[in-house]
Amino acid sequence: MSRAQNGCRGGGRGTKEPLLIDAVIGKVDKRNRRNLSAAWIDYKKAFDSVPHTWLKRFLELYKVDSTVRDFLGQCMGQWSTILCHLGERMTAAENHIRIRRGIFQGDCLSPIWFCLSLNPLNTLLEGSGRGFQLRKGGTNVNHLFYMDDLKLFGSSRSHLMELLNITCDFSSSIRMELGTDKISVRSSISKGVGLLTLRA
Repeated sequence: MSRAQNGCRGGGRGTKEPLLIDAVIGKVDKRNRRNLSAAWIDYKKAFDSVPHTWLKRFLELYKVDSTVRDFLGQCMGQWSTILCHLGERMTAAENHIRIRRGIFQGDCLSPIWFCLSLNPLNTLLEGSGRGFQLRKGGTNVNHLFYMDDLKLFGSSRSHLMELLNITCDFSSSIRMELGTDKISVRSSISKGVGLLTLRA
């Protein structure tokens, strides 16, 4: 699990770490009058929309034991539901509706499984070379993750747009939608603060 993902990471402190890092970046930006652009992103119905094909595919990419992969694949193949109205079934008992997207909430495996499914995005963002340096020659921070909530940091608007494009391309490739109504972008350029408009 990437260190940028603070949800379900062993040894992590939940939301404390990303909040502290975010606060430090804000203070450095304000004190040193540095250029900073940031974007807040939330996936649209993340747990309900992640495709089963991708949940199985990334397990192969991360070389998870084949026995575990087969077990999880068989479990997902049996997920189904029926439609009821006022306690009466609207379909025949044998006509179950197959569930091909989404993952259960409330058990111990699903959150970890979901966070791991977004792990490749962490790798892509970390390899972009973009981000915000806390000090010269110091750590470069370009994103923070908590479950499906993502915050991006760039030292300029163009760098932030590169990170946004990486995020949009990855999300599109695994067929997950961004909650455009929950996306916010902020840019502070030296003395001024402006808002960028994101077109999804």
